[in-house]
Amino acid sequence: MLSNILIRSRLPSKCALRNLSSLYIRRANSHSLALSKSVSRNKRGNYGLTLIGLAAAWAAINQTIPTENDADVNDDAENTVVVDRSVSPFPIHLAPPQYPLSTSYSLLGYGFRYVTFVSFRVYALGIYIADQDRHLVHDVLSTKFLSTVFIDTDQAKSHKENVADAMKNPEKSAVLIGNLLDAGCRMLAKITPVRNTDFNHLKDGLVRTILNHPDAKNNYELLNPGLEQLKNAFTRKGKVPKDHDLMLELQANGSLQLSYYDRGNDEMVILGQVNEPLVGKFLFSQYMSGPKPLSPSTQQSVAEHIVSLV
Repeated sequence: MLSNILIRSRLPSKCALRNLSSLYIRRANSHSLALSKSVSRNKRGNYGLTLIGLAAAWAAINQTIPTENDADVNDDAENTVVVDRSVSPFPIHLAPPQYPLSTSYSLLGYGFRYVTFVSFRVYALGIYIADQDRHLVHDVLSTKFLSTVFIDTDQAKSHKENVADAMKNPEKSAVLIGNLLDAGCRMLAKITPVRNTDFNHLKDGLVRTILNHPDAKNNYELLNPGLEQLKNAFTRKGKVPKDHDLMLELQANGSLQLSYYDRGNDEMVILGQVNEPLVGKFLFSQYMSGPKPLSPSTQQSVAEHIVSLV
């Protein structure tokens, strides 16, 4: 199922194994080059020494293999993605009944949230798309209106290439993502702190992100009650340890459901729900598009995978 999403993707599933093999091949080639130079300097052509050298090179290559995963955090490369080695791998698929979700989701993109003035990572972020709604990416981004007005502006390029360009444009990407969300595309955000924090910090961060949306000021009368609902949805107080999960599901009716996974106690709790559609729309728009995306790495990853679905 995920193969269509991950066309030309950087997700480290089977691709990671191929990339790792390429790395070993390049290392082997570098060893072979050094050995060939040694042979050329050996006027007597001592092939026994060459074989010994090749054996040594092979041993050196094999010694590098365990260092790729010393912590063994990615022990299921088929079904998980290592976003940050300090937290648990992100599942490629999330679905009920294991998680309190309305439908099944697949990873669309991932990255980090940085605190820019001190340049450290705050949390790992994964954006998921409902499996049943993947077709909406093609359907919405291929409509005649969007294609004519916003997307296919360079006649020398294909539609897919123009979509890729549009997703790199802050204004155009916001329009495309906004239309996709308005079409009822269900999304999920998984936030995993890479350092200890608390619910107040997570709540305040979400509120700031929504208020930073370009259309927030013009819709404040509708948005303000929704922000109060968001604040009230954080029914749990206190600390949020590193590697716990906050999940935000944007449902079909535009409501936003918040749930929390306490990894230490293996406990999943539904925190609350926000019924104002603008809250979820502005939040996910900030994750995936716009002039100041919350996580540029996530925005870029999502954009690449959206292009693959067109």
